[in-house]
Amino acid sequence: MADADVAVTVESGSSLGPRRLTTVHAVGQALGIGPIFSAGAVTGLVAAVAGFNTPLSILFGSIGAMGIAYVVSLYARRYVGAGAMYEYLARAVNNSFGIFSGGTYLVGVLMLGSGGIYLGLCFLVQGFFASHLHANIPWWAGGLAGLLVALTLNYFGVRLAVRGVLTLCGLSAIPFLILSVVIIAKGGQSGNTLSVFNPNETSLNTVFNGILFAILLFVGFEAAASIAEEMHAPRDRIPVAVLGTVGVSALFFLLVCYAATIGFGKEALAHNAWGGSPDAMGDLAQHYVGTWLSVLIDLAIIFDALSLGIAIMVTSSRLLFALGRDRLLPQWLGTTSRHNTPVTAIGVLGAWGIIVLLWTAVSNYEPNGGANVIETFTISANAGSFLVETIYIFLAVFALRIVWRDFSGFGAVWRLIAVLIGLAAPILAFKGSLDPFPTSPNNQAVFIWIGGMILALAWCLYLRATRSEEVRAAAAYAADDPEAGARDVELGTAQVAGDRY
Repeated sequence: MADADVAVTVESGSSLGPRRLTTVHAVGQALGIGPIFSAGAVTGLVAAVAGFNTPLSILFGSIGAMGIAYVVSLYARRYVGAGAMYEYLARAVNNSFGIFSGGTYLVGVLMLGSGGIYLGLCFLVQGFFASHLHANIPWWAGGLAGLLVALTLNYFGVRLAVRGVLTLCGLSAIPFLILSVVIIAKGGQSGNTLSVFNPNETSLNTVFNGILFAILLFVGFEAAASIAEEMHAPRDRIPVAVLGTVGVSALFFLLVCYAATIGFGKEALAHNAWGGSPDAMGDLAQHYVGTWLSVLIDLAIIFDALSLGIAIMVTSSRLLFALGRDRLLPQWLGTTSRHNTPVTAIGVLGAWGIIVLLWTAVSNYEPNGGANVIETFTISANAGSFLVETIYIFLAVFALRIVWRDFSGFGAVWRLIAVLIGLAAPILAFKGSLDPFPTSPNNQAVFIWIGGMILALAWCLYLRATRSEEVRAAAAYAADDPEAGARDVELGTAQVAGDRY
């Protein structure tokens, strides 16, 4: 595709500012993956089923994630807009489907990164104070503090928010790298070995089940697409950021998981020493290095959870902004601040974060004295993952048409294979999550997923019935013709805005 950018010419007060962001900023957004948080918290799900073959499951899961990332890159090279997934599917399929998909994705990010992550911060921060500072703080304190930080950084601008994400992620990676190097240097429990990549150590079915959870490590990388309107040459830079971030994250997960696997040892993993521990990486740090690294590991997970919340707020606020600007949601959501940030959308996300905290306060999923906030976090995170992975499937299905349309030469075969891998990965993730069907109260995540899609469909049908003109004009600015954007720049602002919106 050409380097020219699509100019988004909108009404006064609905601009996200000049195109100053670079590939580095897109990488920061793609770190919505939350690699350190995932390495510390989500890898235990893989280890619980894959055991000694956890690194092999991570390897295959990484290949699936690269397939999904390639699918997103196909759209990012063609369409540019703040609404990302909504605009991709509106332009590639039709406006109604794009609106339905945008609604589904919005509910997903609300449950996953604009709500659930603050519940994660609640018990992470509370646990850190209890374990390392011998102090008791209210369960909600960490989540509320994280929400305030995310709101502040997002209000003052995406550049500041992304810098915060990059800084927190970079600092958080250091303790994990130290731990991994020390374990590998010491040889773990029984020495370094490549047998962790031999499926005969467990079984192919065990490895397969691990793959299903390994794919969940990468959910969130598509956040990079949400800053396209604020980037220079987004068609070139967003694909690089998406594929590069997923690739580097995959190497990080492989390193950490290999070290953790040999660190625990085959016998301990057979007894679920990793998946059954609430602080598995901290346990390894305590054993192989010392208390000081255990403290840093726990801090790193907290910092990365915070960076994930910041990045996803950037994404969800811009999706709300795009839908408000298109008059598919209340138009005031398209209002921006003097910092060129979607201020009303950010305010709505702040209110939503409070609602999620209140949900935990009034619910009681653990009547026997367990940590209720962990249960609500699990429900919220699973529901959000289901909804986002549904969008991955939609993107991959219609990416097949994109590949087929330009099918020529041997390279097209590899593009087709990559898209098919991207399609298979989320389907397998669903299989791993739903077979066997979750028991109560975790089954509520499934009901939220289905309910979220029904809500998105009802919203789409309502718009078709009451705002047909807005539906027909939806995502018109996210053109796949770069020359159209150049023409808009020449024509000016007011007339184009009036014609399109």
